[in-house]
Amino acid sequence: MNGLLVLDAPEGTDIAGYTVEGLLGAGGCGVVYRASRDGQAVALKLQSLEHLGDRAVREVDTLTRLAHHNVVGFRAGGLFPPEAPEWLYLAMEYVRGRPLAQWVEEENPGARRVAELALGMARGLEAAHASDVLHRDIKEANVLVREEDGTPVLMDFGVGESAEAPRPPRGVLPPGTPRYRSPEALMFRREGREGVYPPTAADDLYALGVVLYWMLTARHPFENVETPEGELAVIHHPPVTPGALNRRVPWVLSELCLRLLSKEPWRRGTASTCRVALELALTGVEAAWDVPLFPNTAELPADLQGPGTASRGRRTTQTGGLPAYPGAVELAETPRLIVHARPVSRRTHRRELPRALLALGVGACLMGGAWWARRWHPAVLATSLSSHAQGAEPDARPGPGPTGRRAPDSLPSRRPGVTAPAP
Repeated sequence: MNGLLVLDAPEGTDIAGYTVEGLLGAGGCGVVYRASRDGQAVALKLQSLEHLGDRAVREVDTLTRLAHHNVVGFRAGGLFPPEAPEWLYLAMEYVRGRPLAQWVEEENPGARRVAELALGMARGLEAAHASDVLHRDIKEANVLVREEDGTPVLMDFGVGESAEAPRPPRGVLPPGTPRYRSPEALMFRREGREGVYPPTAADDLYALGVVLYWMLTARHPFENVETPEGELAVIHHPPVTPGALNRRVPWVLSELCLRLLSKEPWRRGTASTCRVALELALTGVEAAWDVPLFPNTAELPADLQGPGTASRGRRTTQTGGLPAYPGAVELAETPRLIVHARPVSRRTHRRELPRALLALGVGACLMGGAWWARRWHPAVLATSLSSHAQGAEPDARPGPGPTGRRAPDSLPSRRPGVTAPAP
């Protein structure tokens, strides 16, 4: 190849029996489509065999070992095209929902809802760790919130690791996102130890703590972590207590978040202990837990609205265009990928509901009009108007109408309990 990948898969293209319906996302050497087979929608992920290496094999191995409501479901996988394979395809559950960061920014949840989201992620990690699978890239972008029930779903196990899956060969640290790396991982690299850092379940729990910290405070525990100063802060300095940054954060959630961000891996516990702690925290919570953690953007005075003020609520982070969907791999030193496909139009239920109600109202009006047209026959209406105009006697009975049928003595009432005036 010449460093350029071209994938021509417009709407209607058949890929391993799946019909492409639109583009969900694309990265340096991977692309995710919305596709369907037998009426079932899937997220169809294609990755370059030439440039992806063993990461594709690892993700297949990882996904086939997991089956949990808080983990994206695996449907099928294989090589495409079969005669001369260039891509590995993964058909995964198509999660209808929004990325966690977008959901939190738009919904401005209270402490109860944040704890429920963290609980769902802990349950997903508990299932993964029980199957000897590490995610290794927990972050807001790799979590989707289901539209139908509001549960979080862990996505993109492409950099994950299981007991049987091969380890990535390059770099001291496994692939991941710097802001979510654990102190022990950064210490391993800083001390110049030989070999590759061996990740553990504690790395996933630390990353979960970073995500929880952001949901509670609208910021991450450490900034500029890619600088030497920022790296030292992650390794040695404790983060500011979430409750000190946001007085609406309950003490129990603040303490649980700090426990997940502990410098010592053993203090973080396990995904199971985290799940139990969150379940206990949600038992008998007070009404204050339902108060949004931040002022709503629309409620702030104009002079306080700006990037320096922490606020959330009904603030759309993405409007139109290509929707954010985890799973499109973006790596350094990868070829540029050209994709010929139409992006999927992203419309949430919130936008569709008014249109559906409008259509229902128009339909009801049309049906009502047809019903009244049948009941208020032109002959009846014409005879009544003629009688009033000519001052007919009260006991006079109108003759046959234009249709040859006799009109009734009086018109039907428009409203229950109200009689029509005598002609």
